[in-house]
Amino acid sequence: MSSTTKSYWAQWDSLLIQDGVLCRKWENGRGDRCHLQMVVPKAKVPDVLQLYHSGCSGGHLGVKRTLLKIRERFYWVHCRDDIEDWCRKCTSCAAVKGSQIRSRGALKLYNVGAPWERIAIEVAGPFPETESGNQYFMVVMDYFTKWPEVFAIPNQEASTVADKLVHEVFCRFGVPLEIHSDQGRNFESQIFQETCRVVGTQNTNNFLPPTI
Repeated sequence: MSSTTKSYWAQWDSLLIQDGVLCRKWENGRGDRCHLQMVVPKAKVPDVLQLYHSGCSGGHLGVKRTLLKIRERFYWVHCRDDIEDWCRKCTSCAAVKGSQIRSRGALKLYNVGAPWERIAIEVAGPFPETESGNQYFMVVMDYFTKWPEVFAIPNQEASTVADKLVHEVFCRFGVPLEIHSDQGRNFESQIFQETCRVVGTQNTNNFLPPTI
């Protein structure tokens, strides 16, 4: 299922219907205050953002203050990301702030629903060569269980990485839906991409889905 469906399913005990409206029980960080938020349908999200950021009562506040205002009454999955995107694209805010250098995005959380649905892969090295001729470590970790697998390899060529993945990971645990890796040449190579295509998995190549 989609990450949105998984998120609502994980929060099932916090959802309820009040006066025919889907709501979510929200507790503050200190745990001393709880209130209901209306769950906003996707089609109505722009209306809420327009009202609370760009409207007369919004005042073109920053992401943090806009998020605090919206959370007092509303909730939807990826709320923070939508607010950040709306504020970033606001022409009035851009005119006041002027040009800025884009920084790297923060790390995101990603929902997975089963073991080996999504795995991460990284190659570390070179290290001092062993008697077997290995100089690198290939680390594979499952997002759901956090189970790590580490393999010694002689080099970080795409063919070496693909061969180790197929024989040591896919044959033992099955083919994952997604493989998350950095944008190294070995992971961007035609050999590695073709291997992913043949076995039916997707290489996200440094793509991180949005947080909740």
